[in-house]
Amino acid sequence: MVTDSDIAELEAIVGKENVSARSSDLDGHSVDESWVEPHRPDVVVWPTSAEAISSILRLANERGIPVVPWSGGSSLEGNPIPVEGGIVLAMYRMNEIVEIREDDLQVLVQPGVVYDDLNDRLRRLGMFFPPAPGSSDVATIGGMVANNSSGMRAFRYGVTRDYVLKLDVVLPNGELVTVGGNAKKSTSGYDLVSLFVGSEGTLGVVSEITLRLAGLPEKVGAAVAVFDELADATRAVYECARYGLRASALEILDSATVQAINLQQGLSLAEAPTLFLEFDGTQAGVEEQIEYAGELCEDNGCVDFQVALTAEAYEKLWSGRREAHDSIKLSHPGCTMIAGDVCVPMSKFGEMMEFAHTLSQRLHLSLYAFGHAGDGNLHTEIIAHRENDDEFSRALWATDEIVGHALELGGTVAGEHGVGFAKRQFMSREHGRTLQLMRSIKDLLDPKGIMNPGKIFPD
Repeated sequence: MVTDSDIAELEAIVGKENVSARSSDLDGHSVDESWVEPHRPDVVVWPTSAEAISSILRLANERGIPVVPWSGGSSLEGNPIPVEGGIVLAMYRMNEIVEIREDDLQVLVQPGVVYDDLNDRLRRLGMFFPPAPGSSDVATIGGMVANNSSGMRAFRYGVTRDYVLKLDVVLPNGELVTVGGNAKKSTSGYDLVSLFVGSEGTLGVVSEITLRLAGLPEKVGAAVAVFDELADATRAVYECARYGLRASALEILDSATVQAINLQQGLSLAEAPTLFLEFDGTQAGVEEQIEYAGELCEDNGCVDFQVALTAEAYEKLWSGRREAHDSIKLSHPGCTMIAGDVCVPMSKFGEMMEFAHTLSQRLHLSLYAFGHAGDGNLHTEIIAHRENDDEFSRALWATDEIVGHALELGGTVAGEHGVGFAKRQFMSREHGRTLQLMRSIKDLLDPKGIMNPGKIFPD
């Protein structure tokens, strides 16, 4: 429990204007985009420097006060919800792009920088940071590092971890450390950068991030492939990957998701299983790859293949895909969306989608399935009325079954959303005895357990 004395000390560190115990601020930092029940913090603190974070953590560590870093609040697994109260460390005022190193294709940023804002700035210099999370307009770089986020371009460009070169981290005892370096590669010592990327704020607080960047391609184009049967669409995904299609994104949407996008985004896509493909490179290369994609899709039962090469057509198409989650949410006002995020081997992706749909039909649940098919990452959204205990329980059980089936297929419980609170019960099943090794690392860096307690590890 945070006392009045603790709050006074926090105000002395960051100023009264950066500390709040007002109900509106506590409520605003008690819930994310997940189904997890709200939990209020005792106080919200907005740090503006690594030194301030250090002083806050030193105080919290001495008093045994829980500390939860908060970024954009767009998590779908309860990652930043302060389930044990304490201090929410709201990082979004640390939002400076500190330095762009154009000659090195690198950028140094604070954790509160929003993904889209960073790329707007980089685009003028012919560079970009590729991972492209679905919530790119609110997702911060610090949150992306905490969850090892990715998105639609993971098929070609990889995930956040692939771009993090160096981190400044404040450990739970207040010590400031730097891990990694500015060189593009290193075989010197343990890879501590990868330890902190994806740790969901359980090991410390990241205060500065050095990212490597990619050069903007000369041309970007897109295509939409429509299929009568979902099985044909998933088979086409496998063959596109198997036979070397160089797409920058390879996405799949089931019929229900396309219907929601049409309804909410004013599009007129065929309401059938659909692949969205993105290509970048030279003009000739993009055209060649789109032609090749059309052949592969046609061989697998594609009934319609449309190309978008102009900037206007491309943006209209991809804005619809980016808004899939919000379109589903807007289609069911007042309902709870229970999100799933599993990743399976490419050969099992079709089976995973079929399992999810069959299960939802058996349980009489509304389910939407879409995702980054090119790397086996399936998102499901199950709609439930929270006040209907039976329906809500069935929805949670169905999501657990989907996760369990992904593990049976050799997959993981979290493709890009992290574990958070919602999926921690599966960690023993996925990791077995190595979960204890993770606990040992947590105990070494955070012996008092103040950093984002209740996350990742089952009780």
